[in-house]
Amino acid sequence: MDRRTALKLTTLLGALAPSRLLAQEDRRRAPKSRPREDLEFRPAGSTTASADPAAGEPLDSADAPPAGFVNEPGFQWRRYPISRYTQAAQEQKAPQKAILDWIFRRTGTADWHGERTAVLTASKSELRAYNSPEVLDQVDEVVERFTDSIEDVLSLRIQVVAAVDTRWRHTVYWRLEPVGSGPQGQQIWTLRMDDAALVLSQMQMQQGFRRLVDQRVEVVNGQTLTIRTFEPRTYSGGIQRESAAGTGFQPKSDKLEESVVLRLSPLLTYDGDALDAAVDLTVNSVQAFQRTKIIAPREVGSSEMSIDVPVAYQTRLDQTVKSWPLGQTLLLSGGIHPGVIDKKGGWLGTPLGAPSSTEVLVFLDAEVASRARGRARTPAPDVARSPADELDDRSARAPARKPGGRAVRGPDLDYDYEEP
Repeated sequence: MDRRTALKLTTLLGALAPSRLLAQEDRRRAPKSRPREDLEFRPAGSTTASADPAAGEPLDSADAPPAGFVNEPGFQWRRYPISRYTQAAQEQKAPQKAILDWIFRRTGTADWHGERTAVLTASKSELRAYNSPEVLDQVDEVVERFTDSIEDVLSLRIQVVAAVDTRWRHTVYWRLEPVGSGPQGQQIWTLRMDDAALVLSQMQMQQGFRRLVDQRVEVVNGQTLTIRTFEPRTYSGGIQRESAAGTGFQPKSDKLEESVVLRLSPLLTYDGDALDAAVDLTVNSVQAFQRTKIIAPREVGSSEMSIDVPVAYQTRLDQTVKSWPLGQTLLLSGGIHPGVIDKKGGWLGTPLGAPSSTEVLVFLDAEVASRARGRARTPAPDVARSPADELDDRSARAPARKPGGRAVRGPDLDYDYEEP
């Protein structure tokens, strides 16, 4: 074969065969090797999960972000299985909402509602988050306290009392450990359970002491429990026309509610010996109704009528108490509310003897439900009881009394889990 024939064959083979078979691949198109750190910590543009073991499995194609999702530099995706917890709280409509609420309490909302795109969403089986690694580490801690807690159910005892005045602090104040305060002067303490029992026993000896709520309930770890006691107050809030003709305008009856509303969400710590408690205590009180004369057009009778202008107050304490030790009492002071859920006037309708310094107090005791049930099954030892103990038992069983001496069951009471 001469040289000219060899050149022709080479030209024909180059046109028919792929360049890769002839080792003529363009080196500029060769894929760049990925450094080792890219395999462990994915860049912000990645739509898969971080290789960190806490991040769980990477997102598959079905769980990938929607088309057009804008990736943020330095952000990561993580997913968490939460079905174990939601099954324990399956009586709730959306048990996963409690996890989201506690994540916001831990991280704040600024990192999720800022200029950069962030995602926090949860179903009953899985929670997904997209944010910076620092924020996601805090999410890890919160989710672990739900899914790996040593106990799923907590036993709570809630006592709401109306103290006659503030003198109960006299003997136990030095034993109170302050842990928080509210915008209207409310206070939060922890104290030993026997000191709390001493305070209650001393209050019961004072005239005018009232126990508004005494309930023992169980709540799933992290869920929100609502305790509400209230009493309606009716008054003449305005006027209305009864008919087109006749007597004309008549007083209109309106209604206000005096109430004490407690929303409580307890979350066990890792060791299970303390709680973080999200406390929301709202007290609505009506101090008085100011009788006011007005003139209204009437076809029959005097044109002068009377309406009531309510003097009402509301205080709210919304705080998260950190590391509340199990076995200690959490004491909340809702502030001074004269005659809350009680009569307002004094003797013969005069201000004499009217309540003036009633303080709303909430005593909270918590423990894991298994320990509470075990103690309930254990028979109590026989202890000699004094006549004073028998008197306390009879007074605890006696029904509450309203003004006028009529025995009733006390103010309306309602407690339930908070629905999302």
